[in-house]
Amino acid sequence: MEVKAEIFQNRIVLTAIGNTVTVQSKEPFTTTRLLVGTFMPAVDCMKEGLAKVGATGIFKMKPKLLIYPRAMTEGGLSEIEERCLLEVGYSAGAGKVEVHV
Repeated sequence: MEVKAEIFQNRIVLTAIGNTVTVQSKEPFTTTRLLVGTFMPAVDCMKEGLAKVGATGIFKMKPKLLIYPRAMTEGGLSEIEERCLLEVGYSAGAGKVEVHV
């Protein structure tokens, strides 16, 4: 299954097979300088979204996750920011992760 994840400040919008889910983070993951400034709240938010969109669960293959940062991307992403987004995806249970700017 392929899942599109649009990351905004402290919320993630996931779309898979025509189903769209918006997940607001319980704890803020965005800081004044970074879209993902605190790692675990971002992972928890992504996990919740993947479960709600039906991409994860028992007997399901790990989804392919396409991440689109939609805020705080002026001038592009640094290598560190891109790596952080990749790690958020893999930590949330994706089998393959791609970051698109």
